[in-house]
Amino acid sequence: MKTDNLITVNDFCVYYNVERTFVNYLHEEGLVSIQTVNQQTFIPADEIQKLEKLARLHTHLEINLPGIAAINNLLHQLEDMQQQMSQLRSRLHLYE
Repeated sequence: MKTDNLITVNDFCVYYNVERTFVNYLHEEGLVSIQTVNQQTFIPADEIQKLEKLARLHTHLEINLPGIAAINNLLHQLEDMQQQMSQLRSRLHLYE
């Protein structure tokens, strides 16, 4: 399997100064996906932005792991509500 669009978990942890257990916890909670290739774990490139955001919450704001999971859940709910509002506004304009 190609590893062109993959970043090793170790490289991410060193660069962002987080523990490997942090990434493992996020993976176990279903917040990020990781892939194993030849007994080495990788993060897909499209997951990096999300993982960076979660790492900043953890390191800069000192939010614990369960708190990060709760915040992530609330952010997803907010995004869903914003999409629903946009759709409702579009439907409302049809009736005006």
